[in-house]
Amino acid sequence: MTFQRFWWLVILLIFHLLISPNVSADDSQSEKYTSNYLWTLSAFVGPHADDTLTDIYTLNATYSDDNYVAVMALAREVYQYKQWVSVEIEGQVGKHFGTDVDHWEFVGLIMGRWHPFLWDRYIDSSFAIGIGLSYNSDLSQIELEEKEDDEDVQRLLGSLAFELTFGLPQYPRWNLIFRIHHRSGAGSLIGEASTNYVCAGLKLAF
Repeated sequence: MTFQRFWWLVILLIFHLLISPNVSADDSQSEKYTSNYLWTLSAFVGPHADDTLTDIYTLNATYSDDNYVAVMALAREVYQYKQWVSVEIEGQVGKHFGTDVDHWEFVGLIMGRWHPFLWDRYIDSSFAIGIGLSYNSDLSQIELEEKEDDEDVQRLLGSLAFELTFGLPQYPRWNLIFRIHHRSGAGSLIGEASTNYVCAGLKLAF
């Protein structure tokens, strides 16, 4: 994924923020915004997507190589602006397994999260984007097959995360999460290879 595409995603997020409805004073006093839970523990798993992020967003990606990642992630909120936006620091430990891969992945991310949505009274939701670094315990066979020059494939690459959470207001500590787990060369600054996984799992706040 190039930085140009990343900035387009940022612009789309800003546009969404501008057109989102204002949150009333009553809503800001809800448990969602006054929660003392600063930590979250997430577990998610998903298949490798053969195609690009654009194909994933447009639901045109294919999942044919029988390779997966399973991840445990621990995050802490470090900043919150009223009921609108929060910032988290997240660390991940992931296990790649399947037909072509068998290695560990370690990720560090800074996540920005948008909280209020129109339907929060019924389904409590949030959207987050994260950027950071990813380190594989071994070279990924998927990335090696993608590039003719093995020197482009490295253990250390950039990482992006895109996450949607959904939960019931009466159970504020638990959320269902959908996440795109992306690893690439950060616009050729680090390397050229890339992988995408489309994951689902659970998030517990404490």
